[in-house]
Amino acid sequence: MEKILEVKNISKKYQNKEGEILAIQNINLRVNKGEFVSIIGPSGCGKSTLLSIIAGLEEKTSGEIYIEGEKVEGVSPKIGYMLQRDCLLEWRSILSNTMFGLEIKGKKDKEAKEYVEELLRKYDLYDFKDKYPSELSGGMRQRVALIRTLAIKPKILLLDEAFSALDYQTRIMVTNDIYNILRKEGITAIVVTHDISEGRCQSRHQVKYD
Repeated sequence: MEKILEVKNISKKYQNKEGEILAIQNINLRVNKGEFVSIIGPSGCGKSTLLSIIAGLEEKTSGEIYIEGEKVEGVSPKIGYMLQRDCLLEWRSILSNTMFGLEIKGKKDKEAKEYVEELLRKYDLYDFKDKYPSELSGGMRQRVALIRTLAIKPKILLLDEAFSALDYQTRIMVTNDIYNILRKEGITAIVVTHDISEGRCQSRHQVKYD
């Protein structure tokens, strides 16, 4: 399979009054195109730190990251990131929310809007495009957040406990739903979770942190 992401010897140290705290050390990870990989481990073991470093949102202490064979420093346009909360803007319509990332990148044009509307139709949200986040269920809100991220056409999607706010049954259902969407769109995904059953539910590979 074609390699899309490689993490080489990534370490991260934090400074506090008592000295250095080692968050992660010499992490190596290889992800192939189209894979759905889960990083599983208890709270505080460094899972989210690793994801933030891959996303370019946090500086690493040492190591290297490659995307499609190219060394990456900082934020890459090839990566999309979904946080623990859907972060939808309550005063904006669903369509307006899904266009938000494109607005930030200065790519809100006719072609982009048509692509977003196509995604909304494909994933059964078009009839809700003029409604507001408060009118949607938790699972629907997560789909809107996903479409907002897919709108910028990332090659790799990072999900940091993206479904933790949902109840267990809804979380499993939404995980399955989003996995199917990512597979259809050909997006590579890396999911951080502390829930072993959730991680094993859809992932082809699991990486366990202790």
